[in-house]
Amino acid sequence: MRRLVRAVVLIAALAGSPLAALAEPVFPNDGSVGMQPPEGMTPIPGVAGFEDRAAKAAIVVMEVPHGDFDTIVKTFNRETLQQQGVTVEGQREIALPDGGRGLVLTGYQSVGAVALKKWIMLAGGKSQTALVTAQLPEESSSRYSDAAIEATLASVVFRAPPTQEEMLARLPFTFQSLEGFKVMRVLGNSAVLLVKGEEAAPQEGRPIFIAGVVPGEVGESERESLAKRAIASVPGVRDLRVERGGPLRIGGQPGIEIVANAADLQTGKPMKVVQWLRFGRTNYIRMVGVLPADDFARDFDGLRALRDGLEPR
Repeated sequence: MRRLVRAVVLIAALAGSPLAALAEPVFPNDGSVGMQPPEGMTPIPGVAGFEDRAAKAAIVVMEVPHGDFDTIVKTFNRETLQQQGVTVEGQREIALPDGGRGLVLTGYQSVGAVALKKWIMLAGGKSQTALVTAQLPEESSSRYSDAAIEATLASVVFRAPPTQEEMLARLPFTFQSLEGFKVMRVLGNSAVLLVKGEEAAPQEGRPIFIAGVVPGEVGESERESLAKRAIASVPGVRDLRVERGGPLRIGGQPGIEIVANAADLQTGKPMKVVQWLRFGRTNYIRMVGVLPADDFARDFDGLRALRDGLEPR
């Protein structure tokens, strides 16, 4: 849970009106968190949020899987955010329309020579938690007043999260079998994060599998270098060292497999990373498995079964 709290605060740093409360909420990216966005902001394709590109203004939502509001709020304060470069000038609690509650911190963050006005709200529903971050440059304040942004935050509501089947239906590919894995999150309707076990919770030490479609044709001469660059960017691990790799066929298409040794970024525990790239005519599918080294022999066949059972729609 400490790692989850740190992640929430870091994303916050980087990333009531009666009329708004009565208006129909919009749920960006078909997520579980909805709100009435300010006039002029539109949903961001593939992202849970809204934006006005011309004004460089945005509101972004991050749902916190299995996050507990009361636990996270204990470290959600100005001192913690200031360590991430956010200067907090105000803090208040608000009631949300569906009986939820929110803690709103306001201030600014300097990005180079630009000072961004910032609102960061930790919102809690009956069984869900989310982080809502709004930001805009000072010159856009005439277009989006403080009252307009705060009315949007005060309109936040929750709805039941999608089922595993509904999340999988958003993807441009299917799985023949999930091999004991559960859907933890769908990313931009083009990628999925699976975790092994009965609950789709981010528990330390459980194998994960990520699969996603990347647009663009990759020439045969470029595939090996692409695979090496891609595996070097796998998050959550350090000291990655390639153990073996080479070309293979995946679903009748050309592919590349790389198996590497690594260490967990936080604990230093030995880990294994396996990556497969499956190349099509107009895109390629990237599949990554990350698991403790001690479990590799036991779980590798399950990862390969996920790989071989994945098919484009």
